[in-house]
Amino acid sequence: MNNKEVRFEPEQNQNLLQQAIEEFKVGPPNPELATKTFQTIWQVRGKAAGVEVAIPSCDRSAEELAELVKTGRRIGYLPEQVMTQKDRPLFAKMFPGLESHSVQEENPVTNEVDRFGWFDYEASVSAPYLNTTEDQLRGMIAADGRLEINLSEYIVAGEDSKLFTGKFLDEVYYTWARLLGSRDDGKVIVARFYPVGYLDVRRYPNPQHRHPLLGGRSVGVKKA
Repeated sequence: MNNKEVRFEPEQNQNLLQQAIEEFKVGPPNPELATKTFQTIWQVRGKAAGVEVAIPSCDRSAEELAELVKTGRRIGYLPEQVMTQKDRPLFAKMFPGLESHSVQEENPVTNEVDRFGWFDYEASVSAPYLNTTEDQLRGMIAADGRLEINLSEYIVAGEDSKLFTGKFLDEVYYTWARLLGSRDDGKVIVARFYPVGYLDVRRYPNPQHRHPLLGGRSVGVKKA
């Protein structure tokens, strides 16, 4: 590979990514376009981390994707290569701006459940489920037929939000999201992004605490 190709590859990747995002935003949503878009997204991210990611066809129908949009949710994909605690350092290569201890080698943040594949999440930049305790949040997520989001899913959702809206999750009004699917030293964590891309992750010692800027997030997966 000559020097010219090396010099311009990042810019070419960015242009390819931006084109895919713009095509997806025009809609209407359909599984073929979703598949193509996320294949491009993860091709670029995989190159940054030195891993090859294969994205299967989107598991939602056009009607299901339209319903997600209607209910304020967005489709996403989490590859198997980055789903676990020990895999999370790959995110530091894909997204250097994270600068979080939670994406470093031997990081202390565990996932209650490791999942990979297509998932959906709340697209609102500010966290939903505000002013809730841990138990209240857990009950509301279950009542909505949703799953408790973990940190790996939150990172992908936050970076996808930046691609599709220009804003990271929870950067507006600096809301915090309880991530019931991940823990640090046995305590549920809270997380938020800053506008520069920095990811702030902390363990939250008081499960009973409530605050108008403290909420949570959830994910949905296709039922078999």
